[in-house]
Amino acid sequence: MTTHSIKNILAAMDNSKENRSLFKEALALASSMRAKVVVTSITPRYEGNMNRVFLNDAEKQLEIPLKTVLDEAGEYASSLGLQMSTLHRVGKPSDEISAIAHEMNADLILLGCSKRLQVERILLGRTTIEVICNGPCDVMLLPEDREISFERILVGINGSAESLEAGVRALGLASSYGGEVHAVYATDLSTDRLLRYGAMRDAEQKGWKILQEFLTLSREYEAPVITAVRGNLPESSLVEYAREKKINLIALGAPKEHWGLEMFFGSVIERITSLAQCPILIAKKSE
Repeated sequence: MTTHSIKNILAAMDNSKENRSLFKEALALASSMRAKVVVTSITPRYEGNMNRVFLNDAEKQLEIPLKTVLDEAGEYASSLGLQMSTLHRVGKPSDEISAIAHEMNADLILLGCSKRLQVERILLGRTTIEVICNGPCDVMLLPEDREISFERILVGINGSAESLEAGVRALGLASSYGGEVHAVYATDLSTDRLLRYGAMRDAEQKGWKILQEFLTLSREYEAPVITAVRGNLPESSLVEYAREKKINLIALGAPKEHWGLEMFFGSVIERITSLAQCPILIAKKSE
């Protein structure tokens, strides 16, 4: 992903606190990339019977706060003299977001996410996971009160095609914005394997070899690369490293296409995105 490869950005908002500034970040990102941005909000289709509590226009009442968010976004863009399109729909949020992304040929979907607690893992919402799995393009998760920056980008490299895809995104963004890439290999040794003689040494040697291959790939880009091997599980290694080095963005490779939603729950990627305090970019395989 480079700035010239991003032409259409979709920002999906709801009425929660962490989403209130999402359209501002989307507009700033689109301006820096010279891309078009569409801000959408989806009202879930009402299937209950609120007439029993004397609310005859239930669907309209559910739409009001979401349409208000879009009005705020449009007014903000106009005040800056910038272009922004807004779109409201009714339906299942994940399905509608993915459909809109397909229709507009989106290159990036922005989603807000709740602030993470460092000592407690909060699972991603199902809507977020479904958009990641079913959407046609990369997805960026933006925590509450965080800005999008590409000064220091962290990517987990394990030699897989998915991790290299994320690495390419990190290199492209760092090159475009004058940032640096931190490539980390996590040994991912279980307790029983860790006790075996030479296991850690062998794992570290494997890690340095994989990182060297990534360094060779990085020569095509104008971005400095810092490499490190960490002896821990991937989720712990990357989240701790991000905190230590004040990382602005973590890039992760998306699950393989044949993964189901239930396989995503509890996966390494799900755990990392649930624990991290900075924005997360989920890179999907280029078509």
